[in-house]
Order: sequence, then structure tokens, then C-alpha cells
Amino acid sequence: MTHRDTSATPSHPYDTPLQRFGATLRHYRQQRGLTQPALTASTGIRQRYLSQIEQGRRNIAVLSLLRLAHALEIPAAWLLAGLDTHADLPLPPTSDLLPSRGGQDAVATSDATPSLKPDDQAILLPLLGATIRQYRQQRHLSQRALAARTRLAASYICDIEQGQRNVSVLSLLRIAEALDLSVAHLLVPLETHRRSAPPFTE
Repeated sequence: MTHRDTSATPSHPYDTPLQRFGATLRHYRQQRGLTQPALTASTGIRQRYLSQIEQGRRNIAVLSLLRLAHALEIPAAWLLAGLDTHADLPLPPTSDLLPSRGGQDAVATSDATPSLKPDDQAILLPLLGATIRQYRQQRHLSQRALAARTRLAASYICDIEQGQRNVSVLSLLRIAEALDLSVAHLLVPLETHRRSAPPFTE
């Protein structure tokens, strides 16, 4: 894996968050020598939709983010670096990033899911929800308190923590900000579980 190219972060202060995200995605795609049709083929994301993402016209869900990062062979957090106010926070050891096992926080381990794909929502969404719940509880916040900080509905936070929502990247950034975390803290457990996954094929 190559080091993160900091030039990928657009420097135009008046761009919207989605425009900055789209420009970062386009940068990494072009850096990899991929056309939009080639990235479409490796992710299963429609070319028109991919074009709209790069133009900053689409907010995408976290599973699509993971598919894009997987195809580009980069950590998903790199695509959000230009939007993440806590991007420079050091990450704890990988073992500390994984939600505790037992009770409602129990999730499948990578050993139990050798063929995990980047879009396997049955595994990844509950894992993301458990990760968010663990960090929220570490900060002694209720779901209502987190909802107030993020300006998201408490029912939406509940659905995310239960693994029932494919959360948008903008909402994920708001959650990370409210928890005083880098978005990588929320995404690294998911990426740890997908490392042995083959490239996505439709």
C-alpha cells in the first residue's frame, strides 16, 4: 500500500464537502490509471452514478465508499481526508478498534468470514453499528445525546447501531466529529475484516 498522497485533498475553500470528496475520488482513480468504466467494472457502481459522485452531486453510503476504496486499493478514510477534521488523530492499536465481544456488541470475526466482500452488509453494517455504539458508550453519551450533537434523528442513530442502516458518508463524518474521532476510527474495524476479501465482482 502506498503512503497517502496529501495532494489528493482539494484546496478550494468554497467547494462543498461532496465536491471535495468527488475531487479526491477522481484524483485516486486517475492516479491508478483507471477510467470511470474500469472503476465501474470493478465496483459494480453504475458509471452515471460514479460520474455524479465525482462531480460532487451525490452523497454515497458507507458500503459504496468501501467498494470504491477496495477497488482503488487504499483505506476508505483516505477518500474522506479532506472532510475529516480529526484526520490527524493517531489510531489506537487495531485490537482496540474492534468492538468488544459478547452481548449485543458481538460481531463475526475475520476468521469466521474468510470470503467477506466489501459490500457484505450482513457483516459490515452490524460491525459499524457496534463500533459506533462502543465509542458512544466510552464517552458516556446516550443515543439521544449523540443525535443532538449530530443533528440526526435518534431513531436513525438507533438504526445505525443495530446495523439496519447503510449510513451516508456525510452522516458518518458528523458522527465521528461528535465523538471527537477521525472517521478512520469508525472505518478501520470494517477494513480489518475485509482484508482477505477478493476484489468485488458483480
